[in-house]
Amino acid sequence: MWLPQINAVKIGAQALAQAIEKAIADQILVVGERLPPQRILAYKLGVNPTTVSRAYRRAAEKGLVGGQIGRGTYVLAQSNVALFTRCLAQQQQGVIDLSINKLECDPQLLAINKAITRANLFLDDGSYYEYIGKSLIERYQRAISQWLASARDIQFEPSQILALPSCQYAIHFIFNHQMTRGDVLIVEQYTAPGIIVAAKQHGLRLFSCQCDEQGLIPAALDAIIKQTGSRTLITVPSNQSPMGTTQSEQRRQALANIIIKHDLLVIEEDIYGMFAAPAPLAKYAPQHCLMLSGFSKCLSGGHKASFIASKHPLLKKLSKHVIETIWLVSSSAASHIITAIENGYLDDAIKLVADCNAEKSHIFGKIMDLSLNAQSPHHWIASSNDFIQQAENAGVILAHSDHFKVDNKSDQVHYRIGVNGLSADQVRQAAIILAGIKRG
Repeated sequence: MWLPQINAVKIGAQALAQAIEKAIADQILVVGERLPPQRILAYKLGVNPTTVSRAYRRAAEKGLVGGQIGRGTYVLAQSNVALFTRCLAQQQQGVIDLSINKLECDPQLLAINKAITRANLFLDDGSYYEYIGKSLIERYQRAISQWLASARDIQFEPSQILALPSCQYAIHFIFNHQMTRGDVLIVEQYTAPGIIVAAKQHGLRLFSCQCDEQGLIPAALDAIIKQTGSRTLITVPSNQSPMGTTQSEQRRQALANIIIKHDLLVIEEDIYGMFAAPAPLAKYAPQHCLMLSGFSKCLSGGHKASFIASKHPLLKKLSKHVIETIWLVSSSAASHIITAIENGYLDDAIKLVADCNAEKSHIFGKIMDLSLNAQSPHHWIASSNDFIQQAENAGVILAHSDHFKVDNKSDQVHYRIGVNGLSADQVRQAAIILAGIKRG
């Protein structure tokens, strides 16, 4: 059993939380490992159980650990510390990580980004190196508005675009200014760890809505709204993370009817929307949705410039917090996105990444004998705990469905693979390893 090396005089909740973080960073506590039960650790350390409880809560708020009553507290695979140490280990050991959705800037995508830089007229202007100004923000808003109309089939006025550094930041930003501790938030049956961690950090109560092969089920959403009285939903309708599902136009319309009926505020994360055909859910319930998106999954993860697009009255309230939003967007990132949109490079990048993902999905599906949606950058595959552990032992990291669960309603085990951040050769190599385990 793990015990922190802390001076007995200095044992407090903060010191214990820091010891947990250090143990994860040093890989003394590894991903999936269970921490000691709170009462046992308190007894071993000679402290009040409340101290241990507060320390575990602080570690959970930082996304280091997670768990549920009766199941214990475990080290989360998606915590920043775990991800960082895993990346270091992979560099040394040649591990193939299929669990993380990040964009690989391969030579073709690099060439597109270099072309954007060469075409970027803002490079010759001093404003490129300053805090972002009004004129650049307004041009960014116009460019986003035009791109959404042409590429996502949805109309927003430039004034209905709010610049933000990232979608994850936008989620925290909305929670902070619109919700209070104890509020109920409806999420999908499985959802991104970043959403779960953000909700916990803001003290929100999560209730999951049942999903099928198209995501949220309208009747289930209607029922849970009535059951909980919640007025807020966060959803990923296009290439949902982690399940990879995309709602049809008919499903979006049916959900919109429920949303309008209950006057629901919808936070729609559309970060993978450019890889899907249907228009965003916001098109069908325009007065109820805050649509979050950006280009870190198709153009450049290094340029932090995302946005909220909305016709909801709440956007005016959020726009007043200019220091928290616009000033955190860099001029260089905004000008890169503007240049990419105005010169057609963004569409080129999206097509390139989509084609590459389709190729890698085909490779993986063929070797594993699976039918995969080529449009999705990640896939959700039924499996078992033993298979996932054997894969890790063989050097292939898979994202376990437990990392995305909000409750204990399903005992089914799945793993998610992401093809966005790997080369075709890495995907092929991983698939061969997994197919061998499957046959064995």
